[in-house]
Amino acid sequence: MNNPQEANVQTQSAASPTQIKVWDILVRVFHWSLVISFTTGYLITDKFPLHAYAGYTIFALVLTRIVWGFIGTPYARFSAFTYSVQETVQYTLSALHMGKAREYLSHNPMGAIMVYLLLTMLLCNTIIGTMLYGAQQLEGPLEGIVPTHWDEDLLTAHEIMAKALLTTAAFHLSGVIWASWWHRQNYILAMFTGYKSAFTRRSHREGSGETWTAEERARHQHR
Repeated sequence: MNNPQEANVQTQSAASPTQIKVWDILVRVFHWSLVISFTTGYLITDKFPLHAYAGYTIFALVLTRIVWGFIGTPYARFSAFTYSVQETVQYTLSALHMGKAREYLSHNPMGAIMVYLLLTMLLCNTIIGTMLYGAQQLEGPLEGIVPTHWDEDLLTAHEIMAKALLTTAAFHLSGVIWASWWHRQNYILAMFTGYKSAFTRRSHREGSGETWTAEERARHQHR
């Protein structure tokens, strides 16, 4: 006997494209607030305390996103975009060859790596920046705790990490633009509206008009 849930999923697969709410308001506000805060902090490196305030904002945003990654809406949770090494490698190879890579409502495996990398780098650099602020400017929550003679090493580490973050963000933006073209999905607009199209495969590349297998759609719909 056919599984009713699977039959329903396959029926949906044959339906016309629909819009699905993926990114909740907190994720969207976090994303664009982070873009503004990082850009501001990067452009005003010599202006204090504004640069420090930008860093504090980034720190608070990252911590909020980490918490939301455990208790937030289904597609915002880390469990929605945590993949095995095998799935990540398969997706990456297929994507690089413009092959039949799966599409994901939440972050795909390559996007997931970028999210984890950026969150980790941002958290580390804001901590380094706060230590530098205390050692060099004798200000901030770590004033009098971080030795002043650490200032040059901390400054070097802070600058290197900032440039690495800028480079990583550039790769991220390039990947988003490329994926938007490949999947015919405006990912930048989706981060404003919160909605993504359910069915977006390029039929001339993928052959079948079905975007999701029943198993894959069920996996994402019932998280």
